[in-house]
Amino acid sequence: MFERRNNVLLAISASIAIYKALEVISLLKKRDFNIRVAMTREAAAFISPVVFEALTGSKVYVNVLEELERVADTNITHVALAEWADVFAVVPATSNVIAKLACGMSDDAVSLVGLATKAHKLIVPAMNTNMYLNPITQRNLRMLQGAGYLVVEPVSATLACGQEGKGHIADVVDIADAIETLAYPKPFEGKKIIVTASATREEIDPVRFISNRSTGKMGFAIAKAARMLGAQVKLITGPTHLAAPWGVECIRVNSAVDMLREARKALDEFGDAIVIMAAAIADFKPVRHSDHKIKKEDKERLVIELEKNPDVTVSLVEHARSSGNNVRFVGFAAETDDLLENATKKIEKKSLEFIVANDVSRSDIGFGSEDNQVTIIYKDGRIERLEKMSKERLAFEILRRLA
Repeated sequence: MFERRNNVLLAISASIAIYKALEVISLLKKRDFNIRVAMTREAAAFISPVVFEALTGSKVYVNVLEELERVADTNITHVALAEWADVFAVVPATSNVIAKLACGMSDDAVSLVGLATKAHKLIVPAMNTNMYLNPITQRNLRMLQGAGYLVVEPVSATLACGQEGKGHIADVVDIADAIETLAYPKPFEGKKIIVTASATREEIDPVRFISNRSTGKMGFAIAKAARMLGAQVKLITGPTHLAAPWGVECIRVNSAVDMLREARKALDEFGDAIVIMAAAIADFKPVRHSDHKIKKEDKERLVIELEKNPDVTVSLVEHARSSGNNVRFVGFAAETDDLLENATKKIEKKSLEFIVANDVSRSDIGFGSEDNQVTIIYKDGRIERLEKMSKERLAFEILRRLA
């Protein structure tokens, strides 16, 4: 598996959004990161460093004159922290600390470490919308991006000052995902990946449809992992409650025909690409669609005639061949019986590099579950059985076989 670096130095400045840093720490701890905290003196007036020490289990760096325990080859606090960190993340970042970092100033705990560290860097602005959109702040952010900082942009919302506008700190899950993204190697840097996910819906009337039990968790996990490993990712998904992974372009569709149309567009835009078909696409659709709700009072029996949907994967393979682009295809097979036999038939028919087969008759894996247990069948006939694992871990295992 791809080796992740685990040392995160969270740098905290004095924004009203400081409480979000506590939530980010909690999420990162659940993901098994090692976390230390540096705070400006002003931030320490908002929330006591003792709170952050309790959460992280490590002393918080606030006073630039004090020293921590020997961490590396030096016992100078900011240098030791700078060398310890794999990721340096400023959460939240005020206009003041952004300006200091952009100009190379180093007169507090946050700016000192920021200037000294060679870690991957991330900044999460949070401030009044006028301050954020001020040309000076925007210039400073561009300078930081030019210096290698990843900026997790704020969102538009009601701000603490009562104004509406862009400046509200980003969602904590997105912040944690962005930090984790910086912690991974980038074997897919420069590569483009298209992922399909979830079930499609084939409408009977305005309120009824034919679908299946797929929730999209596997496809979303693959898209998220691919982004963390450096790929440019388009996620084309059927209806689902899942939020789009950070940094992933998410295109939401309903029917199989919709999914095929958007996947073709993505292929035309990307050219050479990897396509991972994790969606549970409906094989059939109603021949006729009613524009009005079908009333049960009108009928004793309702017969719905179905016709085949286009095979989305086969159609995409043909589209890729006609374009002359180098496109690699990976498929999924959700089966309830004769797993290997049914999955193997699809490899040649769909021109797949390999297929990921799983038994969806089991309640502990597959549709709706957090876990999966799969068999990977390659086009040369090799069969590889994987142990039961989380879908997040399986996503990395699938991508490892494409790196």
